[in-house]
This record gives sequence, structure tokens and C-alpha cells, in this order.
Amino acid sequence: MYKLSISTSGSFISTCLHEEKLIGSLIFKSNQGSTNLLLNEIDELLVKTNVDKKNLGAIYLDTGPGYYTGLRIGYSVAQGIGGALGIPIVPVNGLDSLAFAAHTSHRKVCALIDIKRNEFAFCTYKPVPGGVVRETEPEVVNSESLKAKFADDTEKKLLVGNWDLIAEDNLPNDSNTKLADPKIVTAETIYSVGERVFQNNKFPNFNEIAINYMREPDISLSQTALEKKVEFND
Repeated sequence: MYKLSISTSGSFISTCLHEEKLIGSLIFKSNQGSTNLLLNEIDELLVKTNVDKKNLGAIYLDTGPGYYTGLRIGYSVAQGIGGALGIPIVPVNGLDSLAFAAHTSHRKVCALIDIKRNEFAFCTYKPVPGGVVRETEPEVVNSESLKAKFADDTEKKLLVGNWDLIAEDNLPNDSNTKLADPKIVTAETIYSVGERVFQNNKFPNFNEIAINYMREPDISLSQTALEKKVEFND
């Protein structure tokens, strides 16, 4: 069974395809986001890997936090493909995917995702055998409040995600904190968490998937601006 993973929550549109192991991936930078670009990227990925769309068995979707428009695009495309093929969509939180990708056996992981306006989604995770579990609930922070959090925290930890968007004087500068990869959510980090959820059969029904916007958008967009009939090139 082939699994398609999608991430559109930030400045990159990322897709990958797995059949137990990774068989293909594509990533493009797109600050504005584009439904056409995502659909074309999926088509190109299927052609590149010589996989028939009818053989897709599940979609692993980055449901945020992140950029409002990008998340809407990814969600709409995933719904169109999932509905057309009758396959499940497995939602994956981007913060969780970053933390899982970076987990070690001895350091706490702090995950950070840009949500614009000098604000970031932030969550901390503690290591457990084989992965991580949330230590806190996701919250919105700015660079100043993030600096204060790290000043009061003396645990050994990794900071992953969009820390490179924070001014250097607001980044932690102590021996307990390491700035680490991954710096962005990608389809491949989404797959790592999505596959576990899928195998455990613990994902919601098609119409119960929620996007984790974390805050209101900068502007209101017409729903029709993000709608497009989902078609694949044969």
C-alpha cells in the first residue's frame, strides 16, 4: 500500500510517497502557497515513482500549526483526493512531527513553528522509549516570551523548528540548549508520525479532521479562492 504525505503549513510545499520505505519526495519553496502547485507536485511525484493514483491507500496530512492559507490548501487538496479515491486522511500535528524527528533518549525537545506576526506555536516534549510525549500543550509565543521561557529552564533540551527566524539576541545562549534540526516541517517528518497513527487505527473520520491554525488569519479569503476540482494527469 502506498501512502502520500503532504505538508503545506509553511514556506515550502512538500510531498512524499512511501511503501514501507520512502520511494520518492519533492519540495518547493512557495511563500504564497498554491493549489495548482501542490496538485502538480503530487502528479509529478506519482509519475516520478511510477505509481498509479488508484494504488494510494492513505494520506498523511500536516494539519498545522502554520500559515493559514497554506493549511487550507493542503486540507482542501487532501479532502479532494481522499474523497475521490475513498481513502482515509490521517491528520498529523506539525509540532509533534518535529519533536518526533528530533527525539533523543536524554534531552527534552522544544518545537517551534512560525505562524507569522512575530508569533510562533510552541510545545515541549519529554523523551520516552522510541519517541516523545507532550510535556505541555501547544501555545502561542513571541520571541521575547520565548527568551523568558528558556531563561527559567535549566533542563538539557533541543530547540527545533523555525528558530532561525528569531533574532539572535532572543535565542537561548546557554550550555543546556542546542539548536537542532529539523528546521521545517516536511512531508517526511509528517509520515513518521502519521504511519504510527495509521497502524494503530487511531485517526478521526474524514469529516472530523480539524486544522490547528492557532490564531486568526491576517486577512479573510473567499472560500472559492481556495477551491479547485482535484484531477490527476493520467
